[in-house]
Amino acid sequence: MSNILKYQKEHELELIALLEKEPDWSSFVSAQAVDTFKEALLESETFLCENEGNICGYLRALVDGFGIYISELYVAPQYRGNGYGSELLEKVKQEHPNQDVYVLSDEDVYYEKLGYQRVGSVFKL
Repeated sequence: MSNILKYQKEHELELIALLEKEPDWSSFVSAQAVDTFKEALLESETFLCENEGNICGYLRALVDGFGIYISELYVAPQYRGNGYGSELLEKVKQEHPNQDVYVLSDEDVYYEKLGYQRVGSVFKL
């Protein structure tokens, strides 16, 4: 059974260690970026998914009063397919029932599978 909890500084080492195992996440946990990432985790609205006492995923959202923007959603490969990503997304919606939630994603198929509506696109400057 999973538990969704608010990210705290005490979770930092375990979450970073989890992401260091993933080559696609090196831009967050590289020596040049990790301190900035650690600050972002604390300054954003960040939730963890825990399974049997181990962190198995996280979600980081940007909140500005006009909407909630999911910046990152990650579930470790061995935990995928168990609904943990959906649970993290649901937690954000529960925390902000009167605001729209948007996902900044490069995994469109996942969100389409969940039934989320595509609204526009994202461009890099």
